[in-house]
Amino acid sequence: MKKLSIQYVTADNFRDFGQVITIPTEGSLVPTTESEFHKFYGGLGFMTLREVMEFGVCTFKKRDLIVNQMEQHAQTQELLFAIDGDFIMPVAPILTQNGEAFPGTGKIIAIRVHQGEGVIFNHGIWHWAPFPLKETSSVIVGFEKDTAHNDITIRDLEEKIIMVGEG
Repeated sequence: MKKLSIQYVTADNFRDFGQVITIPTEGSLVPTTESEFHKFYGGLGFMTLREVMEFGVCTFKKRDLIVNQMEQHAQTQELLFAIDGDFIMPVAPILTQNGEAFPGTGKIIAIRVHQGEGVIFNHGIWHWAPFPLKETSSVIVGFEKDTAHNDITIRDLEEKIIMVGEG
């Protein structure tokens, strides 16, 4: 079994896979609009879609940090935003063999996303369902409408991967 060190997600270590969305800290960004009762920070992340965007909530149960499969959505980007707890997940680039897409496990990383942060995957980036750090945890999921039914490929990995460390 291959071991993979968990690292906190940052704009730098996630650059090849997509975008990171974080809640701005005071003074880190200039608000797009603000008043005496609000500050709006627009443009934190962008998705290019062909169809209507669908949002949902998915709740995950805590389980061993072992990965034996990965999935991709070839036609759409995907948003995963941690609502009520941190999560860990493997992410891999696209490897094409004989015209078919596979997870590029030679460049796989394990990311830890804090509660209140999110990631937007580029089209086709391989990942697996989030692994919550508490008994159950929920994420907001966003992608093109009906992606869960019409644009999902799941591949078994040649070797199981165990994600280790705290991030």
